[in-house]
Amino acid sequence: MNGNKAFLIVVVLLISFSCTEKSHQLTLLEAILSKTADSVTVKNEPSIRGVYVFDRNIAWLSASKSMFARTIDGGVNWEFGKINNGELLDFRDIHVFSKDTALVMSAGLPARIYKTTNGGKSWEIKFESTQEGVFFNSFDFWNTKQGIVCSDPVEGEFLFYTTVDGGETWQKVNTEQLPKPLNKEAGFAASGTSVITVKGGKALYGTGGNSARIILSQDYGKTWKAISTPMKARNESLGIYSITMLNDSVFVATGGNWQAPQIADSNFVVSKDGGLTWQLSQQMPNGFRSCVKAISNKDEYLIACGRNGVDISTDLGQTWIKTKLSAYYTMDISPNKDFIVFAGAKGKVGFYNLAK
Repeated sequence: MNGNKAFLIVVVLLISFSCTEKSHQLTLLEAILSKTADSVTVKNEPSIRGVYVFDRNIAWLSASKSMFARTIDGGVNWEFGKINNGELLDFRDIHVFSKDTALVMSAGLPARIYKTTNGGKSWEIKFESTQEGVFFNSFDFWNTKQGIVCSDPVEGEFLFYTTVDGGETWQKVNTEQLPKPLNKEAGFAASGTSVITVKGGKALYGTGGNSARIILSQDYGKTWKAISTPMKARNESLGIYSITMLNDSVFVATGGNWQAPQIADSNFVVSKDGGLTWQLSQQMPNGFRSCVKAISNKDEYLIACGRNGVDISTDLGQTWIKTKLSAYYTMDISPNKDFIVFAGAKGKVGFYNLAK
């Protein structure tokens, strides 16, 4: 039944596209189902885990081998560069403030946050930790000043830092205000989307391991509580890899087991009460998915990518359409839903820009 419904959705969408191609601009969903993605390979072929699409023209990438990339013309041209010319760091997340200003976050040791204000010509260290066990998973910002970065637990405590000055300085969140991590509970740095911030002070951080939970704050990271989800866990590779918001009430999270990318078992959950309770969707995506995003302004349209492909849902994850796109680790979409950038292994980048 689900497979038939998904097939009918594809047919309806493609018929709609073919009948109206000359009279309206394609949506991203239609473009992905009907066209081949534009592509580029980042210099040195790094593993790309961080993507930020600022608008229809500006997108930045952060990657392993200390690499970054940037386009300011919607993907027509790409600039490549190194953030650190000495150590080869693995930059798993990036946050962009403008055409020229961005922050990047490295996973592993040393855990660092760098900032550029001149389009990547130079970078300054704004935070560094060499403490054993620190492993940054992702960061996000509520606004241009307030943000948070989340690490795996250290010495039996969750380790979060916040900033109130746009990443210039970072302060450790009081561990007394954080729930205790369960045995072998940690986060994932697969796509830079394991933590999400929401206007008004809410933040959601997904975990995995022996338990898949949402660590939730509603006051800009001052206090936190843990919320259980039915996402499958009980393995260090299993759990929540990505979270996204569709509206003030509706959030979704996805993940699975990156070591078994073909398996889709209880790896997509939905919350309709602002992240307080979570339910498994009726159908799972077609395998492990490390990133999920809203693909249009319609509240039920989603796209999820992972090591074995890309899926689209038009009904809040109740059914999924497997696209022809290949494996990607991460992706991001412009606020106007007209520019999407996928990225993955060996420097591979695919993108659709409706304005070009």
